[in-house]
Amino acid sequence: MSMLRSSLRNLFQRPVTTAYPNVQADLPQSNRGRVMWEMSKCIYCRRCERVCPTNAISTNKEAKSQTIVRNRCITCNACVEVCPTQTISMVADYSKPDLAPTVHIFSANLPDYNFRVEHLPRGSGSRRPDEVTND
Repeated sequence: MSMLRSSLRNLFQRPVTTAYPNVQADLPQSNRGRVMWEMSKCIYCRRCERVCPTNAISTNKEAKSQTIVRNRCITCNACVEVCPTQTISMVADYSKPDLAPTVHIFSANLPDYNFRVEHLPRGSGSRRPDEVTND
């Protein structure tokens, strides 16, 4: 009987959820958000790639770029802690929701903290970042 009572009570209350992304989310101070690179400081040592527990990061020394598959990143902060030049930081922000897995490519050709967005085909979020083909 308590489930029925709870259901009826919730029927006449306001929703608990927000209309994100139309309404900005209230982020707590301790939120890590997402990983960002300041590419002008990067020495391409690949430490972040080796320490990443989900293999979300890929480094390309020749192209001077860092690639991260967003749906694989668990924001564990390991890459930030291991970076010898403090190139990587966590930004208290969320990526925009998308139907397909997104790949963010940080390049030395772009201004710091800017990235190019590419989409993986649906169902391919388990691929490594270095398997992403550039069109």
